Amino acid sequence: MRHPIPVRAGLASSLVIVALACGSDESTTAPPPPPPPSANTIAVTGGDGQSGTVATALAQALEVRVDDASGQPVSGVSVTWSVVTGGGALSSTASSTDASGDATATYTLGTAIGTESVRAAISGSSTSVTFTLSAVAGPAALLSTVSGNDQAAAVGTAVPLPYQVRVDDQYGNPVAGATVDWAVVRGGGSLGASSSVSDAQGFAAATHTLGSAAGGQFVEARVQGMAGPALRFHATAQSSFTIAAGGSNVPDRFVSDLWVHGGYGYSGTWGNRNGTPGNALKIWRLDASGAPSLIDSVITSGITTVSDVEVSSDGSLLMFSTEGGANSGLFLYRLTDPRNPTFVDNTVVSTGLHTTTFGYIGGKTYAFAAKNPTNPELRIYEIDATALNPIALVSTTPIPPAYGIHDTFVRDGVAFVLAWDTGVIAYDIGNGVMGGSPATPVEISRVATTNGNSHNAWWFHNPNNGERRYLFVGEEGPGVIGGAASGDIHVVDVSDLSAPREVATFKIPGAGTHNFWMDEQSAVLYAAYYNAGVVAIDVSGDLSGNLANREIARLQPGGAGNTFTWGVQLYQGSLYAADMQSGFWQLDLP
Repeated sequence: MRHPIPVRAGLASSLVIVALACGSDESTTAPPPPPPPSANTIAVTGGDGQSGTVATALAQALEVRVDDASGQPVSGVSVTWSVVTGGGALSSTASSTDASGDATATYTLGTAIGTESVRAAISGSSTSVTFTLSAVAGPAALLSTVSGNDQAAAVGTAVPLPYQVRVDDQYGNPVAGATVDWAVVRGGGSLGASSSVSDAQGFAAATHTLGSAAGGQFVEARVQGMAGPALRFHATAQSSFTIAAGGSNVPDRFVSDLWVHGGYGYSGTWGNRNGTPGNALKIWRLDASGAPSLIDSVITSGITTVSDVEVSSDGSLLMFSTEGGANSGLFLYRLTDPRNPTFVDNTVVSTGLHTTTFGYIGGKTYAFAAKNPTNPELRIYEIDATALNPIALVSTTPIPPAYGIHDTFVRDGVAFVLAWDTGVIAYDIGNGVMGGSPATPVEISRVATTNGNSHNAWWFHNPNNGERRYLFVGEEGPGVIGGAASGDIHVVDVSDLSAPREVATFKIPGAGTHNFWMDEQSAVLYAAYYNAGVVAIDVSGDLSGNLANREIARLQPGGAGNTFTWGVQLYQGSLYAADMQSGFWQLDLP
């Protein structure tokens, strides 16, 4: 049995007091914790001064450190990020500092080269730092022309200005250090260097000395390692015509149109010259060198003008239109002996036919004739020299009477009617686009060229690239034989026949164009230009605007004051010209 331990009263009182002292008092408040350190400073610790390619993320993140007043890092502080200049993009507009006081953001550069800046600030404070960054161009992606295109110079000489290109990245920033290769692709000649390196502005250049052939010459530029087509520069190599033979050989009449075929030439006559009517068709023999000599004339009574002359493509038929008398109309001759055409048939049109041209549709031969100016119309005849009625009218198409119709150009089942101030009217006569035929022409479209007076045309079929893009339209303005003339050449883009549009012009001040001929293989347009004589124009490549620099050569065969050239034709390496004043000429090409 245990016995209780005796406690003295005084000791028990002490124990109670101690117990009371060690007990808790729930009514007493604990002191607050100390305040966190204050964020006083922000400093850049990484990523400043970087450089990178436009529109790419920088390799290193942008980093700042936030410290308190004693220089100790502060965690949990919100840092606000913003783009100041450059147009780049941040991964976040705010981030918090970690235990080391650091905050970061990644940055993608803008699309323009140059300096960019980003600001990092302690949220709610004006305390901030700025990162300065640099964007450089990306790889070469674009090549463009700066200067030097469509120049002209004499054959064998350098063009006045170098060809200059600019190399850009995909955002249009100039690319320095790109290698541009240069090559002559047509016309010969030489380059100052086969390659050049782009400078800080992205520019690279090359000089070009033209080859010996007159006409269009081309140089291509291409950036090494860059995909896409080459850039092409064009230049016109200029030369001169020379007179080979002829001239001063039709003193009795004004000369009109001409046609050369099979070693013979045929030229019409016009109006009255010193009382002699233009009722003669002149026949010319061309010698071995091509020089013409007059051998005979076909005289047609009851007319005053043989206005248009053409030989069929097989050389079997000679056709000409006449005006100014009771026998005005269309005449057809057989060329069994080209020195002595034999009459086949004629059809009388009371007001005369101003022009006529052969067209070949569906295996048949047709004549497309212009009745003008009274009650103007396109008259289409079927031509068959073996038929009982060799000239058979198959259709008439009225033309608006804004001075009516002058000429018709027929190719690929399309008839382009030159209808003066109405413009150029394209008809389907067998092309298939509108279901037309010679018996029922159907209009495809029309276009009014600048200044009106649409007079003649040539639809250029480019054998080098297959394009059938351009229609050259002659404008005949007012003029006086032996004096001034007017009228320009207009270029119409007919790549979409349903929506033709004018794209370029060629003008000789104080002179007027008349009929054309084209050397399609060489892309040279030869134009009879009345008082300016004969003009050769380079029509290679793309055409736009003013084509004055495209002139290759010009010649007044009869000299100043004795030149008024009606028509030209290219034949066996010579250009033949019919000049109203000075006769029938053979010219050597530029």
